[in-house]
Amino acid sequence: MKKIIFYILAFLLCLPTQAQQRFFGVIQDVDGYTNVRDTSGTVIGKLLDNHVFVDWDAQKSHKEWHSVEYGTETGITKTCPNGNTHIGEIHKSRIRYLADLPQLKKQPQSTDNYLVYANDTLTVEIGFQDFNPQRHTIVCDLETGFVRSIDGCSDLIGIENNMPHEEYASITVKHPAGILKFPTVYIAHLYEPSPNNVGVALGKGNTLFISTQNSDGAGGYYAVWTVENYFVKSLFVLHDF
Repeated sequence: MKKIIFYILAFLLCLPTQAQQRFFGVIQDVDGYTNVRDTSGTVIGKLLDNHVFVDWDAQKSHKEWHSVEYGTETGITKTCPNGNTHIGEIHKSRIRYLADLPQLKKQPQSTDNYLVYANDTLTVEIGFQDFNPQRHTIVCDLETGFVRSIDGCSDLIGIENNMPHEEYASITVKHPAGILKFPTVYIAHLYEPSPNNVGVALGKGNTLFISTQNSDGAGGYYAVWTVENYFVKSLFVLHDF
């Protein structure tokens, strides 16, 4: 299974943003939830509206039951190295991919360090900044020089033992009721952000999904933030290769 996932992830890295989003989904069900089953058909979990998951069988249209991987409904989920995800199966008729949802358009004022996505009522701003080692507490291996931890965190996403070059400065959502600035915990330790692989999709109610694919060339990963009722609800980091 791990070997299959590795090849799928390598394939994902070559896809444009719209195609990448097609591997991430939410459910569409009149009941507002879908049961997750094991291969024997036994119910082992439940996915509610706006709960993001990865569909490992997204490209297999002949399959009725798709293998999905998902984490907690709220908070931060990471697949690797300290993964807290679950794997099960749901029927393909219950899946709606982020790529098929309405999208916010990238605005002309966007730059390499500052992205703006907007419609008539919402604006999402994503800022990047150079990583300044002097502003962080960094622990390196004495023999190899590899970075082992930054600010006490050893679960470093987007780098392969090397010093980061860039990091997120901020993510802000401007909405009819005010301004949401992402808490630092939801953007920290996600390095080498890319301005070229970002999508902002609109879900049910006051929900939006910000997805991105980042890499330093070796430490590739995907991140999907869920904002619901103008609060950051969850972050799902797919980092399994």
